[in-house]
Amino acid sequence: MEIIRGINTLSRSIEHPVVTIGNFDGVHLGHREIISQAITKARARGGACVAYTFRPHPQAALKPEAGVQLLTTYDEKLEELAKIGVDFVIEEPFSREFSTIGWEQFFNDVLLRSLSTEAIVVGYDFSFGKERGGHIAALEAACRKSSVDLTVVPPWRVDGEIVSSSKIRQHLLAGEIEIANGLLGSAFFYRGVVIRGEGRGRKLGFPTANLKIENKLALPYGVYATVAFPAAFPGTPAQTPVPSVTNVGVRPTFQQSGEDDSSTLSALVETHLIGVTQDLYGKPLEVRFLRKLRAERRFKGMTELKEQISLDIAAAGSALKI
Repeated sequence: MEIIRGINTLSRSIEHPVVTIGNFDGVHLGHREIISQAITKARARGGACVAYTFRPHPQAALKPEAGVQLLTTYDEKLEELAKIGVDFVIEEPFSREFSTIGWEQFFNDVLLRSLSTEAIVVGYDFSFGKERGGHIAALEAACRKSSVDLTVVPPWRVDGEIVSSSKIRQHLLAGEIEIANGLLGSAFFYRGVVIRGEGRGRKLGFPTANLKIENKLALPYGVYATVAFPAAFPGTPAQTPVPSVTNVGVRPTFQQSGEDDSSTLSALVETHLIGVTQDLYGKPLEVRFLRKLRAERRFKGMTELKEQISLDIAAAGSALKI
């Protein structure tokens, strides 16, 4: 997959381009259906599937104070698009200035003149341009006038629910991991390099691998049944899944007096890989979330905490069927 950093840097023509446009956050089942249809059309024409997306996410550029709860980081999104079979990604720098471009100007200057688009594939709720003025009816009229083939993909549903990034965020923030994963088509995950913690888990007999998560949706504080994918550690082949239990939160048992406001504390992602004792510090790790087991809570002391951790590991094992 070739990445083009802005339409203005495109220095050559793309053969028979079939274009789909969107943020593609999460690359969920709805996105995959749209992209699949774009790829099918491109292959039939002997052309290329082009995914036109934006960096940063438009909400991050227009409302930075609000923050964006992303389902995938930008690099994770690119990785998924490549796996699906997208040929080109146009990564358009998004800014307030870019947001003032009207849909007609975008259609004429970008889709027609710069890309010579032959076909467009979008979802049923697609809109684009300044204040999202380019709705489906306007796009249909413009495509007819320009002899561009347009496919509007109907909503993709799972158990009657329309799949969308916003719906998936809602389920994740409610702790409904299994429902969210069903809409995603895969497990929500965190990925990063293991950082050094304070070693409290190891002292308790339950060593943890700690991740610092940035630029991604923060799950509700609590304990989760997970599967961990260490890139490599002694005696284990790369990418071998390991059953695990993960705490997302602020470790309330270890808070100092007066530190009761969780909104002022940094969230931690601590994963105990069941049966693994090796130190994973400095190694890549991916943690996939499968089920929320319980909310985070404070314990009276170390003995009660250790007992609960043992119960959490047993609950995770049951959830993971190990």
